[in-house]
Amino acid sequence: MKLVLLIFLVSQLSQDFLRKVARRDLNGDGIEENIRLVYADQEGNFSINIGSIEYSNKLSDSVDGFILVDVNENDKFLEVAIHTPGPSDDDEYLILRYKGNEIKVLGKLTRWPYFMRNGIVYVDDWMGFWKKREKFVLNPKTEQLEKVPQEFYYVGIEATVAKSFPIYQTRENKEVVANLKEKSKILIILCDPSDSNTFKHQYLIKSESGILGWASLESFEDKLEGLPWAD
Repeated sequence: MKLVLLIFLVSQLSQDFLRKVARRDLNGDGIEENIRLVYADQEGNFSINIGSIEYSNKLSDSVDGFILVDVNENDKFLEVAIHTPGPSDDDEYLILRYKGNEIKVLGKLTRWPYFMRNGIVYVDDWMGFWKKREKFVLNPKTEQLEKVPQEFYYVGIEATVAKSFPIYQTRENKEVVANLKEKSKILIILCDPSDSNTFKHQYLIKSESGILGWASLESFEDKLEGLPWAD
């Protein structure tokens, strides 16, 4: 399933496949550059030749190749994304831009990036039972992919209450607004992941009767049925 997802993302978004050798014009000068992954070890160290430049760096695990991506089709560049599946299948990409006389690192992306080709990259991450989406925008002045801050993240997952639990007025105020009934249907609308402890992440929940309230993951993880839990 992991490989299928990677192939889907690559084929749909970059129109390229994971490779170790390629030849493309990367900086819009009409001359195709030779691109070759020349070294990669089990610790994540790698070297890649792009044109006349050899570039070396390190990722979290062994590099297995690169894909060609177009971060912004309105500029003259085509970028090289170095890939490792990571030690726990947490895909990692280092985005490189070849500028003729130098190689610029635009940023590092983890998990599943969607290159929209307009300077925007969406990156999805799996949060146990839902998918968190981050947005990165390429700053044309600094040539860096900058994350757009979000206070909350959309969840949009339905579930059934197996054991009653309360939802609260606010994340801080523990005044109960509803006790969710067994066998009732609820909608988890969004998440506040500001706490570093995943089990203390706060979720905004809509009850079957339309009441909104907050609850932490630790308060309901074993009280709901139908959540698509997966590693």
